[in-house]
Amino acid sequence: MKETAINSDADLKQQLVQGNKEALASLMKKYYDDLYNYGWRFSKDDGLIKDCIQEVFISLWQRRETASSILSPKYYFLRAIKNKVLKALHKKTRDSVDAVPNEYDFFYEFSIEQVIVQKQISEEKAERLKKTLSLLSKRQKEIIYLKYYQHLDHAQIAELMNVSRQSVYNLLHEAIHKLRNLWHSEFAH
Repeated sequence: MKETAINSDADLKQQLVQGNKEALASLMKKYYDDLYNYGWRFSKDDGLIKDCIQEVFISLWQRRETASSILSPKYYFLRAIKNKVLKALHKKTRDSVDAVPNEYDFFYEFSIEQVIVQKQISEEKAERLKKTLSLLSKRQKEIIYLKYYQHLDHAQIAELMNVSRQSVYNLLHEAIHKLRNLWHSEFAH
């Protein structure tokens, strides 16, 4: 009963380096939803996001010999989709094809259902939490999303958001501090 399932990222990377198209398909299947959801945070253009995801995987296939150097595929893909989507959006606006804008929209409506299930709090508290989270800046929403929903470490977040590691700590601290203050002021009324 020998199964040759390719499950781990390390196995998938190794198979990819060897030219295994099924490994690429497995990576696409494994990470597609995360890439789509993260891309959706920057643009609501479904076609653009799907095209960018396809480009990410085409690029990976073309450079598959270097796939073993990818330390964290999830981080690699999140960074790649962010860059592709922002460049595509920037190209659409015709400001400058080469530059990635420093300011961009980050759409994320925090899942109240997830918060209720994970934290088992009342619907009233969940609604207050949603309202509180909506008051964060775009960058603060993005850092909360990457840290707590995508489980990236500080170094990965720093590189992905193109900021220093210290800025990640500062932004995360500010976001949590703001959440705490807003949360407490919400309950004071």
